[in-house]
Amino acid sequence: MNLTRRQAIQAGTVALAAGALPGCRLTQEAGGRFKGDIDAHAHVWSDDLDAYPLGAWASRQDMKPPTFTDNQFLQIMNRHDVDRAVLIQHAPLHGYDNTYILDCARKRPGIFSVVAMINERTPDLKQRLRELRDQGARGIRIGPTKHADRTLNADPPNWLRATGMQLLWKHAAELGVAVCPLLGPNFLPSLDPMCERHPDTVCVIDHLGHIDMDKPDTVASLTRLARHPRVYVKVSGFYKFGDKQAPYHDLAPMVRRMVDAFGVERLMWASDCPYQLNNGNNYADAIALIRSGLDELSADERRAILRDTAARVFF
Repeated sequence: MNLTRRQAIQAGTVALAAGALPGCRLTQEAGGRFKGDIDAHAHVWSDDLDAYPLGAWASRQDMKPPTFTDNQFLQIMNRHDVDRAVLIQHAPLHGYDNTYILDCARKRPGIFSVVAMINERTPDLKQRLRELRDQGARGIRIGPTKHADRTLNADPPNWLRATGMQLLWKHAAELGVAVCPLLGPNFLPSLDPMCERHPDTVCVIDHLGHIDMDKPDTVASLTRLARHPRVYVKVSGFYKFGDKQAPYHDLAPMVRRMVDAFGVERLMWASDCPYQLNNGNNYADAIALIRSGLDELSADERRAILRDTAARVFF
């Protein structure tokens, strides 16, 4: 029997409720504890610089807002029926020191998951990655232009060919940790051979790869990666795209394009707080676009984007 793309997406969503996609965890939600949605991307930091010192390159003036703690973020989550979130290491403030977000996850087990950063040039890479995983990290953030210590990548076009990056992708698959690239559309093509070379590595692309819907070549550079079954995309950071203002209805075609390419089972919604709260942008409209702004999505498909995909990959 031949299925249409839409039927295949719906069938996949149902199937994934029963078992994980290869390379991902499927954690049972103990006693149905979590009923709300998941924010798959947010940054938090503390103004307690004695406990959580800034990197040598940063100062208090770089903390904008001056503080955005886990407590502040939880208040926003609770107001919008979001009960879990993925905390992303914020390199401009803390570099490779993941202490604060790991402490937040330890303090609230099951509520927060962590995407940490690691120096892929370290000689004990696999051991360090295992330590981060055992402390609660479920992903590692990478990028082509700057290392987390704010030093420049000497060869950005070939950033993924470096020995450390090759080893990171290999060890990430072995240890069950996702690799999470933050990059622009000009670097998306470099992911294609890497995903081919490391088919067991889960790759989660931040913020739609910063594509521009008015530039079809950038869209194609992202959708082309859908051929790799372990590539996921965060539908996030709506303040960056289109009109760059609520209620984000102009972004609906972009989300539909991603559904067509990846299926809902490989998309996850995220806010990119606190930056989603700047310049008149807000949390409520960002999540409403997925909850109620795309009439063609079924309840199960909305739930996949808002909760189930992130639950499999990061929880």
